[in-house]
Amino acid sequence: MVTSRHGDLVGRRQELADLRSTLGSARLVTLTGPGGIGKTTLARAAAADHGRARREETWVLDLADLVDADLLGHSVAGAIGVQARGASADEVAAAVADRAGLLVLDGCEAMLDAAVSLVAALLAAAPRLRVLATSHQQLGVTGEVVVPVGPLPAEDAQALFATRAATALPSFRLTDDNAVAIARLCEALDGVPLAVELAAARILVLSPQGILERLDDRQRLLVKGARDAPARQRTLRASLEASHELCTPDEQLLWARLSVFTGGFPLEAAEEVCAGDGLDAGDVLDLVDGLLDKSVLTREDDGASYVRFRMLDSLREYAREALTEDQLRATRDRHLAWYADLVGTAVAGFFGPGQATSYRTLRREHANLREALRYAVADPRHAAQALAMVASLEPWWAVTGRVSEARHWLARACEAADAEPDNRVRALALAGWTATLQGDPDAGRSLLEKADAVIAEHPVGDATRGRLLVARALEASWRGAPDEALVSLEQAVASAHASGDRMLEVTAVLVLGLSHAFVGDLDRAGVTLQACVDLTEPVGEVHVRSYALSALGMLALLRGDAETAADLERRALVMSAELGDRSATAFVLEVLAWVAAAERRTERAATLLGAADAHWRHLGVDPDAVPYLSVNRRLSEERAGIDRGTPAFRTAFTRGAALPEDEVLALALDRTVEPTTSVEEQVPLTRRELEVAQLVGRGLSNREIAEELVISQRTVETHVDNTLRKLGFGSRTQVAAWVVELAARRS
Repeated sequence: MVTSRHGDLVGRRQELADLRSTLGSARLVTLTGPGGIGKTTLARAAAADHGRARREETWVLDLADLVDADLLGHSVAGAIGVQARGASADEVAAAVADRAGLLVLDGCEAMLDAAVSLVAALLAAAPRLRVLATSHQQLGVTGEVVVPVGPLPAEDAQALFATRAATALPSFRLTDDNAVAIARLCEALDGVPLAVELAAARILVLSPQGILERLDDRQRLLVKGARDAPARQRTLRASLEASHELCTPDEQLLWARLSVFTGGFPLEAAEEVCAGDGLDAGDVLDLVDGLLDKSVLTREDDGASYVRFRMLDSLREYAREALTEDQLRATRDRHLAWYADLVGTAVAGFFGPGQATSYRTLRREHANLREALRYAVADPRHAAQALAMVASLEPWWAVTGRVSEARHWLARACEAADAEPDNRVRALALAGWTATLQGDPDAGRSLLEKADAVIAEHPVGDATRGRLLVARALEASWRGAPDEALVSLEQAVASAHASGDRMLEVTAVLVLGLSHAFVGDLDRAGVTLQACVDLTEPVGEVHVRSYALSALGMLALLRGDAETAADLERRALVMSAELGDRSATAFVLEVLAWVAAAERRTERAATLLGAADAHWRHLGVDPDAVPYLSVNRRLSEERAGIDRGTPAFRTAFTRGAALPEDEVLALALDRTVEPTTSVEEQVPLTRRELEVAQLVGRGLSNREIAEELVISQRTVETHVDNTLRKLGFGSRTQVAAWVVELAARRS
């Protein structure tokens, strides 16, 4: 019976089941993946499972134990227990022609050409023989079924750590006290089994938190592998070096330069960032293909037309060591330049039909944007460029709920940059607005005063002046000076129009309309907000238009027309949800709660208030600190006789705050009367799995879903895998279609 020399398999239940099925029909299956990903353990477990199920013999040969490819034939014959006339592929194949069973060839990358020749001969000569190979790259033999092996899902990685730690230290237990550290540790290690096992081996001298804190030097830390394991599996560095040796010099160079990317990259970025100084841009495509083949890179796509590539963090850190300080700086300079251009292109599409595409691109490349900004703010040569990038992304920060992050980058860039006046004022205006929005009006006022000081000494453009005036108006509203806010906004609209910045203009018009409403001038507010819709609708702009429609719904409610208000809010919600606009969605949910209160639907009102509150807080905004929100909330609750202190209100409010996005939208659109039936009773998915499925249906990648839900990508991958398995699907496209069908059934 075949057993794993590394102990029982932890996790991989689905992979094992899939292999059982695949080995039942295919004669050559190759498990591929980078070193340490768990190919060997999975192969041994699959072989043992196959032998038990089919009552066939199984044989295992580790090719890494062989010092000479010429010995491969003899070794295979010896493992199977036959005598061959010689060591050639044909001679060995002839000797095993009548044998039936499963041969596991582990580590075929060590002698790929010899393995390919022998496997082809074996399969041709022995019709009852099957081969399960493990390799960094596929064999390329006719009939081969390639099964990529990925990292462990979060839960399985944590279970593996706990199991191996208990083996090393029998008194070790997974507890509430160490669970968070173990989860973070496994996430930091990308769920790579070898890395997790090597980390667990340190439990004799370090706590899980202690191991986590030392991961900056993981290649020195993760060295205590099993003595009976192959040399390549005893330390993390040995595993990485084995992968490195498989690559050509040009592939090694590209691998090193690709280490500047975080969270993946498109081919076009690799060609621009990594070419030069010994690498021709025209060669990058083939080199990326080579790194894919050797499992250094993995491929991911959005199910449509956008392909990206990803590298595990351990591979990134190892490769980066190959770059000198000057080489690393030059590559990071090109990385920054590429993403600065990407930001410029995205910003140009903010006003118009390309808005959704721009936001989608920025979401997809968010991790690299962060990396570029982190580099830029730390380097005086680039700090001003960082300031300009952050300030230009003003609408995106709001739409995606990243106001806190914008404030973080602005603070760092403002400290480091000696920027030209327009960019400095624009950044200070945005910083002042974000501070005010997050309930820190004193800081906001101080930042806006600094912007005023810059303008007092330096001329700036109309667009810059307009942005500062909008920020000034918001600060005045928070301060309880609405008349001052209206004056600033009238000036902001004029400045924006003169500048030709249409996105700024419609934003200023929107805020002006809202401000008229908040001082009770409903007629002027209606005219202004309708003008905002008229400016945005012909060009396909969505973000500002959805806000304006929601504000018009609020006006209808204030005039006593709850039915019209609800219709406008639903229109706005559909638009904001399709764009993934957290800010506009929060506002719509807020107004819909006021509509429900006006209709005396108190449970619905409380539930929607809870959902709106959760959205506001995701944005980093305390709704009770926003004057117009808190005032209208209080008035709507008083008119409806809602008492926040009652158990019924607290229950409904808490339920609303906990609802997944799918249920929030269904409730808000009145597709369900009340959320009394749980998702688990309607579909075979957990609430989180359903939420992930909904985002898959919107075309988001796993990384984008992770950012949207503020969870790890590994957790998202687990939810997607579970969803596919529970629904019996094989692709994300099927999940998307199922989500649409489910929504139709609910409506």
